[in-house]
Amino acid sequence: MRFGLVRLIRVSPFAVLVGVCGCGGGSGSVAPPPVANPAVGFAYVTVAATSAGGIGSVYGYSVLEDGSIAPLPQVSVNAGVEPAAIALDQAGRHLYVVNVGDGTISQYTIAADNSLMPMNPATIVNPGMKTLGAMPSAVVLDFSGSFLYVANSGDATLSQFSIGSGGQLTPLTPATVATGTEPTSIAVTAGPSGGHVYVANSNVSVPTGMGSVSQFSMGVDGALTPLNPATVSAGSRPVAIAIDQSIAPFGTAFVMSDCDGATCTGSIIPFAVGAGGELTATGGVATTGAHYNAVEMVTDQSGNAYVLTNLMGVDTDQGAVWQFGVGNAGALSMPPNQPTLDIGATALAQALFESRLCVLTSNVGVDGNSGSGGSINCYTLGASGQPTLQASTMIAAPRPISMAVSFLLAP
Repeated sequence: MRFGLVRLIRVSPFAVLVGVCGCGGGSGSVAPPPVANPAVGFAYVTVAATSAGGIGSVYGYSVLEDGSIAPLPQVSVNAGVEPAAIALDQAGRHLYVVNVGDGTISQYTIAADNSLMPMNPATIVNPGMKTLGAMPSAVVLDFSGSFLYVANSGDATLSQFSIGSGGQLTPLTPATVATGTEPTSIAVTAGPSGGHVYVANSNVSVPTGMGSVSQFSMGVDGALTPLNPATVSAGSRPVAIAIDQSIAPFGTAFVMSDCDGATCTGSIIPFAVGAGGELTATGGVATTGAHYNAVEMVTDQSGNAYVLTNLMGVDTDQGAVWQFGVGNAGALSMPPNQPTLDIGATALAQALFESRLCVLTSNVGVDGNSGSGGSINCYTLGASGQPTLQASTMIAAPRPISMAVSFLLAP
């Protein structure tokens, strides 16, 4: 008799893929011995070319049980010119890279051995990106893995695509929707009235410097329609947005700003998500330390949030993670007597899965655009949610930009 071995792949708090492989196993079969340091996940890191306007790459790694990483047998594949943002689908089958230097999106199939195989075609044109080289950019998939959205910061647009059964992207009609000035981050959520997409607009070039969040409803075909109102005010220079759907009744959106107030602290403004997807500021504002630039925020959906930041200053850019407790109404508070977690220079991205937090840094340079290499630091989260370094591993890839991670669950 043959049985199916079930492997669970989890890539977000809301999605689990169950994969079944046929495995020999008669009555006399013997289970193989356990691997001493097995892989618990896989990380894909986008890397800029060593010269401006060059072809970038995607490097693949195994995340091992002890928190260290190891290159996959297929070390890297080519991306487009100046890759900026990366996204995995929730089933861990396809990967997408936004290339701001040539206005394309690279699309890959993830093979059974977790290597990347370029689709046919390997890249498609991003119809909303007319201003080439404009950074940052952002990309996100909806929870069903059926649609993909790209923020084009130089053009004040959001590109929208459907994802075919083979993972190929096809522009929707219309191919783009308007956002606020300089969109920098995207978040998606699902509620009683369907899916919604939120875009943080930094508005850096606007004289007042006040940012906004564009809010959209998602049609059954993935096409976005602005809510009423189409935007809400969101503090000074917002650079990131995150959603915690565990907060009753419909979740809370957190908008992070780089430099707010006289001391230039990083601020986090919570917004309640309404039944129709509309955002309403709750009135509370949490802050990081003075002169810390926000990068992104993740929550464990059970009371803890982690804000990734960089300390401003010449040749500084020291990365830090600020842990917050998340209250019932989305209010953020720092645990007492808990120090900020210092990490390597120029923090770029983080990924959270249950009791593990992994952070990508470039180690040197400003905004990850220079230097000879980076690192992935993985932390275990204690009972109070406090991170403890498990392993820090240098990666061979110079000039890392962004990271996407999928994690495995034991059978």
